[in-house]
Amino acid sequence: MSVNTHKQSIKHFIFKYWAFILLGLSVMFSAWLYFSSDYKQEQLLISREWQSRTVSRIEETELEQLGMLRRVEQTSHVVYLPNKTYSRITLMRLFSDNDQPLTIHISESGSWDVSGKYLLTEPREFKDITSGTNEDFKPEHLKIINQIYRMDAQQSRRMDIIDEKTILLTSLSYGSHILYSL
Repeated sequence: MSVNTHKQSIKHFIFKYWAFILLGLSVMFSAWLYFSSDYKQEQLLISREWQSRTVSRIEETELEQLGMLRRVEQTSHVVYLPNKTYSRITLMRLFSDNDQPLTIHISESGSWDVSGKYLLTEPREFKDITSGTNEDFKPEHLKIINQIYRMDAQQSRRMDIIDEKTILLTSLSYGSHILYSL
């Protein structure tokens, strides 16, 4: 078989199957684009209701701003909606050396977006209701705790999908949260 015959057979093959070759390349490019884009992460976020639970322990310090705060337990439920808004309900239990915790119910809503594998949240409205009695926490302590919560709510977090029911959110400055769905 000569070199010319071999070149002609390759040209003949390309001309005969050019549409299928183009279709295959298009499918591969589209699949790469889909799996590397934010679209998949957005679809996963809006597909279910998410939950998280966080326990923070605070060492005894000389800082008067936090008062006698020794432990914080947060349980959150969040829904991301297709119109790029979200709603989060958080139950925050504040513990001091006293056995009786102070409970704060926080309702938060705002807008969200995914950009470059980062979840960006922009809270617009907060409502909180405090229940329980704990004399260790004064109103100025609760004000600072609410400010810390609000600052934490307005952050960019890297999204890593662990599986269809678990997402790891890593903060740019500190810590990680896991969103899970039952």
